[in-house]
Amino acid sequence: MKRYQIRLTSIEEATAFVKTANQFDCDMDICRGSIIIDAKSIMGIMTLCSDTDLELIIYNNSHDEVLDSLSAFLVNQKTA
Repeated sequence: MKRYQIRLTSIEEATAFVKTANQFDCDMDICRGSIIIDAKSIMGIMTLCSDTDLELIIYNNSHDEVLDSLSAFLVNQKTA
């Protein structure tokens, strides 16, 4: 299990994130505070989506491909 900070600033980003996450078989959750939702659920993400950092939890030890695909959403990868 690994944790990463992500930020989804728009509905379009949230939709792209879920579409990408659903390409993989591993389980993923998104947390904000004490709220945990399935990272592959567009309805769940819409309830959390805001311009604040969220925590992505990937429940797979070999998740390099997942991380590469979701790198556009990682906080430390954004330059603006």
